[in-house]
Amino acid sequence: MIVNDLLTTLEGLAPAALAEEWDNVGLLVGRGDQAVSKVLVALDLRDRVLDEAERLGCDLVLTHHPVIFPALSAVTDATVAGGLVLRAASAGIAIVAAHTNLDSAASGLNDAMAHMVGLTELAPLRPSDVDPGLGLGRIGRLDGVTLGDLVRRCATVFDYPAVTFVGDPATALRSGAVCTGSGASLIGDARAAGAGVYITGDLKYHDADAAGDLALISIPHGVVEGMALQAWTAVLAAALADAEVVWHGAGTDPWQLAGS
Repeated sequence: MIVNDLLTTLEGLAPAALAEEWDNVGLLVGRGDQAVSKVLVALDLRDRVLDEAERLGCDLVLTHHPVIFPALSAVTDATVAGGLVLRAASAGIAIVAAHTNLDSAASGLNDAMAHMVGLTELAPLRPSDVDPGLGLGRIGRLDGVTLGDLVRRCATVFDYPAVTFVGDPATALRSGAVCTGSGASLIGDARAAGAGVYITGDLKYHDADAAGDLALISIPHGVVEGMALQAWTAVLAAALADAEVVWHGAGTDPWQLAGS
């Protein structure tokens, strides 16, 4: 297969039209007619990701976060992103990004996150103009859990003991909403949709004020997206019959817990 074949497959899984207008998705480095036999999937493009791609003989790296974002005025080694682009191009490794289009897609990262925390009967939290049945975030049903139960579930599922939350742990929940990544901008959507709790990443101190009586659970950006993207890698592997797909298991999240 060639890069363009992979892009066609990716378009079926996560159409570029679902991406937010500010985003930068698709082929970012490389040629469409380049042969591809092995794909490495990673949350971010880092030197250690390219190290692994070269070691494994990967022709293409698919990342969630685009390495060129929002833009590069010059491609030089004076910036981290420019240096990574130069290195990938010199090594003949194509770089593709699937970001907010993959967040919004059916069986994409928000669906994966929602299933992980136990939501059922899912609907988009902020429907897409392109396809109202898809979009950013998910809202769904929760049965028989309290906020405290759900916090503990999140800590276990995402293997992250420092989950933080806002609300009464004894509150019984009937519905919940999620958004992978930094989802503070969808707090209003979660409230309007009648969610009892909203789970997302990178929440700040005053986001609790904006939430009002909506319970919040905050899990770091990279923790959730890394696990959701790893789950989605199996979807991509099943769709690419002519190329091997490998998950970058070392992780790319720069943040660490004290004592870990």
